[in-house]
Amino acid sequence: MELEKIIEYIVQEVIKKINSQNLIEELNPKEKILVIINGSTNNLEQIVLELKKISKNYDLSLVFSEAASNIIDENLFSEFHIIKDFSIKNYDEILSKNNIILLPLLTKNTVAKLVVGIRDNAITNLVSKALLLEKKVIAAYDSCIVNNKVPYAKLINSNVEKLKNYGIVFVQAKELADYMLNKKDLEINSLREKNVISANDLKDLYDKKIIISKNTVVTTLAKERAKENKIVFEKK
Repeated sequence: MELEKIIEYIVQEVIKKINSQNLIEELNPKEKILVIINGSTNNLEQIVLELKKISKNYDLSLVFSEAASNIIDENLFSEFHIIKDFSIKNYDEILSKNNIILLPLLTKNTVAKLVVGIRDNAITNLVSKALLLEKKVIAAYDSCIVNNKVPYAKLINSNVEKLKNYGIVFVQAKELADYMLNKKDLEINSLREKNVISANDLKDLYDKKIIISKNTVVTTLAKERAKENKIVFEKK
């Protein structure tokens, strides 16, 4: 009889622990990230590994471009939540539920479209809208650049530089998790290279002194956010 009481007590304590953990997760939900899988297989295994690391701290949902659906096996991402009905009809609703957009397999083709404002599919529409809303957009540049010095390569690589000015943060694929899990310190350093600082750049920063170049433009909304978050800009 005593053994039964001990077992019952242990069971009740375990249930309390589980309920307590569930309550903590409900009170402190993970920040949502929408991961866009484009039609590139460059560093694919590394990307899966990076997403696994990121998912420990963030709630990931994945959408596939039409090209990605044709060349990438979705089973590689089976442990993540994949939005199956993603289309140009519902991209706006999906975007509204996520504050961060991650593009780990961004292609040169999509970069070129975004640079000139072409919105011809669900992906380009979604990313364009995210930039207009000043949501945080992070991309891996591995599939976007050309390691070549010929004039045409320079043209392709210049598109990445233009998107940086539009607000997209570019990092190397193998550094995606490191950036996402330690982004506050890295964001401060990345601001030094930006020509325009928006309010969204400062969203997760508080009580900081940020060094920027003399030519950097700080938007009106960014100045207001800086005041709210006790951020001071120092030009050098």
